[in-house]
This record gives sequence, structure tokens and C-alpha cells, in this order.
Amino acid sequence: MIDESNPAGRLFKVLSQAKSRPDQEKVRDVWARVLDIEQDDVIVTKAVVELYSLSNEIQSLIKMNDQLNHELYLKSFKSINHAFFPLNLATNWNSVKQHLNDEALTRLQFCAEQLSGFYAEDTLSEEDLEQIIKQTESLFEAVYSSSLPDTLRLSFLEEVERLRSAIAMYKIKGAKGLKEALQGTIGSVVANQEELKASSENNPDVLKRLGELIDKLDSFTARALKLQKMVTKPIRFLLEKVTEPELGEEAGDVDA
Repeated sequence: MIDESNPAGRLFKVLSQAKSRPDQEKVRDVWARVLDIEQDDVIVTKAVVELYSLSNEIQSLIKMNDQLNHELYLKSFKSINHAFFPLNLATNWNSVKQHLNDEALTRLQFCAEQLSGFYAEDTLSEEDLEQIIKQTESLFEAVYSSSLPDTLRLSFLEEVERLRSAIAMYKIKGAKGLKEALQGTIGSVVANQEELKASSENNPDVLKRLGELIDKLDSFTARALKLQKMVTKPIRFLLEKVTEPELGEEAGDVDA
């Protein structure tokens, strides 16, 4: 069974599903269906670029192991990358499918097996993913209809959109992509802490949803990537003061 918790396993799963699609389907439709994204040229193109980046990440990880025959493991990546570019979304799938031959996918399986020895992450369950999507959409709606200052509202709408994109790309980038997006959101909270505090009384729902989503993503990415949680004591203290002002005095003895 292929380990889907590492980059090579994720790419193998995506390309195996794509390879099984009918020859007459359009390239745009195949990638959209396999990656569960909108059939929009811009969105599909961005996703395919991420697949190309994933391919390069796998090659870099394999090259880190000096004990492997790099030429043997990486021989088919040139063919795999031809499936990504040139990208003509309106052509029939058979023009791309030819690059995803059995040899290329078999070598990708070998890469996944090797990476499983030192690279693994927990996989987000469908239930967890649905909950994160629901929380993200609720936060977007709350921010959009809030009375936050315009510049602050725009800033957090951008952050929510970044999280949306990371969730949409989860099949490709895994927990690493969610972690990168979360880092941006936490940074935005820190940078705008004074304005958030000033707006907390009139926008309690926004700040409550923001804190809950950050906590959910932080817990998952820390567990998935075997890392410490990013929301450390100082940041946790800040989030508590921003999202739950009434607890601020009680949390005052938290170490800096």
C-alpha cells in the first residue's frame, strides 16, 4: 500500500487517478475533477503549478539520500513533468496521459517507499477537513459583514482567502501548505493586535471564530508534522486577550 503521507505518495495518488480518466476528457476537466477544484482556468493552472513544485520537492528529497541510485529513482520525472507543461487546458486528456506511463508511476511508488522511512505526516480526515472548511467559510462571512476598520477587514479577508487556497491545495501540499498559511494568519494577528483589541467589543463573533480556527489548524499541523504548536505562550496570551477580552486579567500571569 502506498504511503500517502509523504510528497511522493500524494503525487502518486493524484497522477494514478488522473491516468484513469477517459482520453476524450479535456485537460481542464481532468485536473479539476482529480484535485476537487473549480473548473476555472486560473485555479486549475495554479494547481498544476503546485503539482510541478511537488515533483521538484520529491526529487530534492530523494537526492538528500546519498545511499540511493538517484538516476534510477529519478529517471521518469522528466516524463512526469511533461504532463504538467506545456499546459493547454482545452486539449483532450490523451495528449497528457501518454506521459503518465506505468514505468513513471512505478518509479514514483519506489520514491514514496523510500521517503516513508524518514518523512511522514498524519493525514487530515474527511471529517476534520469538512470542519476546517466550515470554520473558514464562517470566518469569511463574519469578517465580510463585520464593522472592523476597512484596512483591517481587507487584511483579514486576504488571510482567509490564503487559508481557503491552502485547504483547496491540501491534496497536493498536505499539512505543510496549511502550516504556511497559518503562519501568515498568526503574523497578521500579531501585526494588528492593537486594532483587534480596539474592535473586539463590537466584533466578538469575528474574533471568536478567528481564535477557534487558528487553534484548530495549529493543533492539526503540529500533530501532522510532528512539530510543536506555533501558538506558544506569548501568542496564546495575545489571542486570549484579543478573542476573549474578559479573560485578559486572569491570563495576566502567563510567562512572556
